[in-house]
This record gives sequence, C-alpha cells and structure tokens, in this order.
Amino acid sequence: MQPDKIVTPGSYVDFLHYLDTVTTEEELFSRLTYWFANRNTADDVRDRFDVVEDRAKELKLWNGLDLKLERWARANKEELARIGKDAFGALICADYAAYQEGGQAQQGNAQPLKVHSARELAEMLIPPIRYIVDELVPVGLGVLVAKPKIGKSWMILDLCLAVAAGEPFLNFPTHQHGTLYLALEDGPSRMQRRIKKLMEGRQAPENMHARFDAPRMDEGLLDVLGSYLDEHPEIHLVCIDTLSKVKPKAKPFENAYDADYDYMGILKKFADSRGICLLIVHHTRKGKNMDDAFDNINGSTGFTIVLDKQNRMDDDASFILTGRDIEQQERVISFDKARCRWIMQGTAAEIAAQRKVQEYENSPIVQTLRMLLLQGDGTWTGNAGKLMELGREYTHEELAPSSQALAKAVAELEPILWERDAIKHWKVKNGSGGKQHRFKMNRTDNTNELPESEQLSLQT
Repeated sequence: MQPDKIVTPGSYVDFLHYLDTVTTEEELFSRLTYWFANRNTADDVRDRFDVVEDRAKELKLWNGLDLKLERWARANKEELARIGKDAFGALICADYAAYQEGGQAQQGNAQPLKVHSARELAEMLIPPIRYIVDELVPVGLGVLVAKPKIGKSWMILDLCLAVAAGEPFLNFPTHQHGTLYLALEDGPSRMQRRIKKLMEGRQAPENMHARFDAPRMDEGLLDVLGSYLDEHPEIHLVCIDTLSKVKPKAKPFENAYDADYDYMGILKKFADSRGICLLIVHHTRKGKNMDDAFDNINGSTGFTIVLDKQNRMDDDASFILTGRDIEQQERVISFDKARCRWIMQGTAAEIAAQRKVQEYENSPIVQTLRMLLLQGDGTWTGNAGKLMELGREYTHEELAPSSQALAKAVAELEPILWERDAIKHWKVKNGSGGKQHRFKMNRTDNTNELPESEQLSLQT
C-alpha cells in the first residue's frame, strides 16, 4: 500500500494542526510525526524538526530532549529499513486514520461548559482545608518569603523535623507525615550539625528525608520529585530551599512576570495533584521592598508566609500568613539563639497587650499609687504636687515632667488602673475653693461607694 495514494495530507498547516493535538510523548515521537516531518525538502525537514522540538518543550519533555529526538529519528529509519516502504506506509495510514477519527470524535463530543447555580454552590459539600500544621501550614503550594540570613533555613528544618516526628511546630499541632527537604544551599555536614542542635539529644525521625542537589524545573525537577514521592507515599511535605536553585533559567526577552506566573502555576498543579504541601523558600534581594518581593508569584500560590524583621539585629520577627482560601494571620515570633529555634510569642494584638501590661507594671505612677493605697483605708487625697513628691520618695523617679503631664498620664492610665488594680480616681473640693485628687483602691476592707458625680479626671 503506497502511503502517497492513501495518506494525502502533508501541508505545513496540517502538520501544525497535528502537533497541537499531541499531549503525550508517545504521540509526539510517533511514526506519524516522522512521516509529516520528512515530506519535503531538506530545509523544510529541518524546519519541521525544529517545530517538533518546540512542541516537546511546550509539553515539558525537554529533559534529555536532544537524545530523545535522535533516538526517535533513528528508530523510525531502522523500522523503515527493516519492514520496507510499503509496510511502513501502511502503518502510517493506520496512524493517520486513528488521528483523524480521534480529532473528529473530539470535535463531536465537546463537553458543555459546566456552570453551577448560586444555590448549588451554597449547598455544595466542599472538603475543608487540610493542614500539615494546624492554622499555619496548609496543603498546596506555599512560599516562605524573607530576607537573606534571617533564619529561614532553621525554620524549614525545624518544620520538617517536627512534622516527621508528629511534634508541635511553633506551639501548633502537626499532622505526622514523611517530609522531604531539598536543602540546596547546604551540605550533609552542616545539615547533621543543625539536626543535632534542634533535636537536643533526642533521636532524629527516620521519615525526614534530605537532598542537597536537584535539577531545575526545565531539566526534570518534577519528574525526579514525582518518582521519589511514588517510592515514598508517606511524604506529604516537600520543602525547597531556595526557589532560585530550581526555577527555569531566564530566556532572552522573556517577560519575568509571565515566566514566574507560569512556573509557579506548574508547581501549584503538581502540589495539588499530589495532595501535598510544597513549600518554597524565596530570598528577597538586598534593598528590595518586602511588599513587592513576592507580588509576581503570590497570585499563583495557595499561601504565602512572610518572615520579616524591622531591624536585622532584632530577635523578634513578624510571621504573616496570607492566602486565597485562608484567613490572614499576623503573629510575632522570636529566634532563640541558644537553641537556634523560632519561638511563637503570639498574635500582634496579644503582643501589644502584653507590652501595655508590662509598661503599666513598670510605671512609677502605678507603683506610687499602689504604695499609697495599700496603706490605711485604701484611699489617698492630695494635689498633683504632693503626688509627684511622694513618687520621688517611693520610686526615686520623677512621675512626670510637670503637673499637667502627670494629669494627662493618669487620665490615660485610668481604664487599666481599674482593670488591674481596682483603683478609681476622682476630684474633690478643698476648703479654699480649690480641688484635690482622690484615689481609692477597691479592697475588701474598703467598700464605700464612689459618688458618681465626683468621678473626674486628675487636674491640677
């Protein structure tokens, strides 16, 4: 059977149309592609082989592509020589007939656009977000963004060890799973020292895995990861430190935003399809604004963690978790240099409240009032000058620069004075027509009610 008599197409347009329908390596490197690509002049053949290479790259088949192309061409030449032109042409006819039928079936069986009503969406049973670390690290693609040398690698290693052991991370419960840490800026010696430091004498978990090299995404990273996850299905957390080590190399004239969005989308699809958390560490460049550092990758991720310090020498850092499907959280953590471990301090609001209480406890005004009101019947009356004099005597400090400043400070303290020490303050008239300031501590031995009309702020 002569292929030219039965297999009639051969135009460049038909060739491109076929390549557009190809979705697998088997379809691309087939007899039909070989036949299409070898239909015309030598220059045309070279051009079509270039197009085959481009399509292979679109399908992410670039790992070992040159060798694959060479093997594919050699295999077809050997088959043609072995079975002869007529038999090879008959196989091409069959391949092309299957391609045509598949294309027609695909066009005739196009799936309708799937649309949900508002009621269906409202009543739909949607699985809740799964977490690796409750409230902090969900399943999906995440990015940990921070400046260099801030302690990210210590945090990631601590996370992998905690999840592998089923121990709390930053005081939050973990769901025990196997973990894989691609520590691409470290080596075995440093990793060993760090593991021993964090384990503090305890045995390290066997199901925490580490690797110190990996191919880039355009060189087969996801193939390597996929194979390892197939061998170790217990692994549900994969951390890559850092993004710059695995992202595809930039191409000339390539739009950086589009490139970042594309490869992050591929990583997200990989994480979602595997049902794992894929957490990528991303360094911000020196001097780069933190808010801008992840704008171009944040849109394609499931969640983002920003670790930031106002000053590099500070022990405290903000831990901000954001995501499309999770509520934004801002917490404060601190780095324990002795243990090389991050410690959760609380939410920003909790830390602010703690600091307010600490400032209250350290206030010489509060300390002076406590000394005065714990004596006698728990009340004290006098002018601002006298209160300042007693403050110097009791605390050896100035309560305020002036009487007016003292009045303002006490006014600001009034709510917390009552909340923490049950101290009320008001103004009373003296015999000369002036006014004095009275404080009363609500004690069990002092139950007289305060006159409501007399409750005023301290004035001089």
